[in-house]
Amino acid sequence: MDTFVVLLIAAVVIAALLLWFRARAGRLSTPPGAAAPAAPTTGRVDDGGFRPPASDFRVSGGDAHVEFNVPLPPGDVDAVLRDILLAEAVEVLRAKRGHLPLAGVSRVHAYAMRDQAPVAVGRLTLDGPGELPPPPPKEHPLFGRHHGVDVFEELSGPLPGVASRAPSDELASLANELRLTGMQDAGLRAQGIDPGTATTSELVAGLLRLAGYTVEGGGDAFSATRQGVRHHVEVVDHAAGSHPALSEGSIEQFMVHFGSSGAARGLLFTPKYGQFVMYDKERREPRVRFVTRERFQTFVNSVALS
Repeated sequence: MDTFVVLLIAAVVIAALLLWFRARAGRLSTPPGAAAPAAPTTGRVDDGGFRPPASDFRVSGGDAHVEFNVPLPPGDVDAVLRDILLAEAVEVLRAKRGHLPLAGVSRVHAYAMRDQAPVAVGRLTLDGPGELPPPPPKEHPLFGRHHGVDVFEELSGPLPGVASRAPSDELASLANELRLTGMQDAGLRAQGIDPGTATTSELVAGLLRLAGYTVEGGGDAFSATRQGVRHHVEVVDHAAGSHPALSEGSIEQFMVHFGSSGAARGLLFTPKYGQFVMYDKERREPRVRFVTRERFQTFVNSVALS
């Protein structure tokens, strides 16, 4: 009898340990059917600013070579983009100092991508071997923490042209109609975004970063935070053959998503044309803005950096 009791107790203890380990493994892994944790946003800097995505780094003699996954436009390399990448190449070097023997480095080379191959964009000669220039100021519009611009407030007012425009059945590419400044184009490319081929979501997220917003998440719904104010952002893209005007269903769906998001403000972006119903929505709920095709250039203008 005593042996039976001992064996029973041992079995209970073993079973309890097995359950504990199984529960612990479940907490450490992603449950079946659950969404995997989102990958961190490459190069994001809290409270505005960003880092161009570096893809390779090597030192050869007195030369440091830094490659960036940044798409180059056709033709000559833009001077603004060149200066951005050279400045960031120095910051890559600064981050690696102390981990690699860089005391003999006297030249820094920056590269970007064209046709899936690295292309030299510029070279910086240091004042002396291993002597790096000071880092960019904290208020630098691209690399540092900065106040930026309140895009939401810039988008107040009526939607231009909604009452008078009769939209055609087909919509031209939004990217081809937008007028970007040289700094905006360079700032988007420095994030790895080609303005000519970017999706509407990529374009919106990239411009919000340039305006000083911290963008978290991806796809057609994400959050953008500036000075502690979180915005729920949705993008309704245009599919070929679909109606060129934003549907009331999409508007209502956005309002539901915004209401359940807990965000202080809501922004809907779309390359489609607007409808009169949006006036009423913005009047009744002043915490939302609809950035339709008629308002998109106003959004771009509000993010002007040059």
